[in-house]
Amino acid sequence: MTGMVGIFLGLVTGCLVADRRRATLVVVAPFLAILTLQTAGIAAGDAVSPPSTVTAWPGAVPYYVVQAVILTSALGIALQLGTLRARGAARVAPRLRVSGTTLAAVINATVCAAVVAGEELDRSSFDPGSVAHHTSSGSPPAFGVAGIALSVVLCAGLGCASLRRQHVRRDTNAV
Repeated sequence: MTGMVGIFLGLVTGCLVADRRRATLVVVAPFLAILTLQTAGIAAGDAVSPPSTVTAWPGAVPYYVVQAVILTSALGIALQLGTLRARGAARVAPRLRVSGTTLAAVINATVCAAVVAGEELDRSSFDPGSVAHHTSSGSPPAFGVAGIALSVVLCAGLGCASLRRQHVRRDTNAV
């Protein structure tokens, strides 16, 4: 769940918030809320992975490392997209009469609430492998793996675009 939510948080924030500190806050706060709910669900036994995935140390370390990678990718998406779209973000807010930061925070909070509500109401759509009894080899759902992979690829793609833009700008200024 955090992989796909991280992508969305990064995209919305990157399109609407140009300031790096505000963008970081608008991504991190809802991400940590979703992560807390997801981790509590796994610990309670309501997920594909066994509760030991998040509770048994040091065996739980990989789970938290993956979550750190997802959060880092979401922040990378937001900050790089914000840099690439700095002019566009400044133009959106005046037309809407609210700050881009406020709008992004409201959209992100709404989406996070919808994801949590959707997962509670229709768990099989979000987590098709949910079971009452876990095996020791519980693996993340395909939806989660796809979200993680897509967030890393999107972050890398935006990184390449940012580097290309800086390279072109540097070449233009040198002439």
